[in-house]
Amino acid sequence: MKRRLLAVLAAWRTPLLIAGVFIAALVVRLPASFVTLVVPQEIQLRDVEGSFWNGRASAIGVGGVLVQEQVFWNFLPRALLDAKLAWTVGGQMSGQTSRFELALRLGGAELNAINLALPLEPLAALHPQLKSMPLGAVLRVTAKNLSLNARAPVAASVAVEHLFTPLFPQGELGSYRLDCKGDAEGKGDWQIATVSGVLQVMGKGTFDAGQSKVNGQLTLTPQSPIPGLSPLLATLPKAGQGFVLTF
Repeated sequence: MKRRLLAVLAAWRTPLLIAGVFIAALVVRLPASFVTLVVPQEIQLRDVEGSFWNGRASAIGVGGVLVQEQVFWNFLPRALLDAKLAWTVGGQMSGQTSRFELALRLGGAELNAINLALPLEPLAALHPQLKSMPLGAVLRVTAKNLSLNARAPVAASVAVEHLFTPLFPQGELGSYRLDCKGDAEGKGDWQIATVSGVLQVMGKGTFDAGQSKVNGQLTLTPQSPIPGLSPLLATLPKAGQGFVLTF
């Protein structure tokens, strides 16, 4: 029986070796276009080049809105020592760089050393009230790590830089800092404060990532006349010198 098994293995050794080399070569040379097959449908990549392991794209869009340019990803072989696949991913938005590490392991996927520059517009469009307000800004998102498909606490800071609106062509409205902390269930709290600007913003609230819900209250207090925003602010309840936006 043992001899028969050895004979079978000997007979199949060469075909198996050829198949193994072929599969390895196929995986190593997996084209970058494969990336477009594994990302969610609402994410669009333009001018993808290179391979699945090391490549680049001229731009990434979400729901038809540009969120990142000059995107690249580079495989990190050292991660294999920790039984995972990992890439350094980077890009640019409004002249600011983005970078994070994407890691895949048997337990799931995670992002590490997150430092992203993102536009405000596609995120504001997710909320009915904010969608009607023509706002623009650069969001600088920083976090130590974020688990994509496992239950883990999350903590992140978002710098809202150079908030502007066409309704106030005289200049920027201000810059702000948003801090978020959540539990392993994806539920948590957020609060925002003003760093500088003619429109003071303070507020806090809660979020539920699993339900894609954000609730809270913002108090908007102009430090000087903002003619373009005055009609919009007048539709909100007043509290002292400020106006209250509840969502």
